[in-house]
Amino acid sequence: MTISRREMLQQTVAAAAALPLVKALPPLAPVRPKFFTPLEFALVDEMSDMIIPTDQQSAGARAASVAIYIDGRLAEAFEKDEPQRWRAGIAAVEALSREMHHTTFMASTPEQRLALLTRIAAAESDPKTDAEKFFKQIKGGTIRAYYTSKIGIHDDQQYKGNVIQPGEYAGYDAT
Repeated sequence: MTISRREMLQQTVAAAAALPLVKALPPLAPVRPKFFTPLEFALVDEMSDMIIPTDQQSAGARAASVAIYIDGRLAEAFEKDEPQRWRAGIAAVEALSREMHHTTFMASTPEQRLALLTRIAAAESDPKTDAEKFFKQIKGGTIRAYYTSKIGIHDDQQYKGNVIQPGEYAGYDAT
């Protein structure tokens, strides 16, 4: 099918006229987790956003849909060990939250969440408890998901694509 230039212009003008209507549409419904329960998803979303928060250079993990990415990967995981480790890690964080603050992670205050995250992050180099091991797991998953997103690649890393990078070579010198 061919379209004349006049028809293309008419359709473009019609689409431009409809644009204000598109902007007025209600926001999309929240994403339903495929693997996590809603409470588990909320915890992963909050912890990942604490690991990579929004700053002056780029939006954080929540804006990059990190929890959605992790949820999708776990829902489609071939090995059943990884999803089980995530569930066990979340349970360990919830148990530690109850021990430290007498409430769940999501019901605790932002300061209490930060205290818990700081505590489990402190043992990152030599994790002993399940919650400390989970920190390494969620941090790795958050970093992987964030830096494969548009926000992580283009906004944070300012990736310019496959172009010549002038200046001193910053890679490995094989000579």
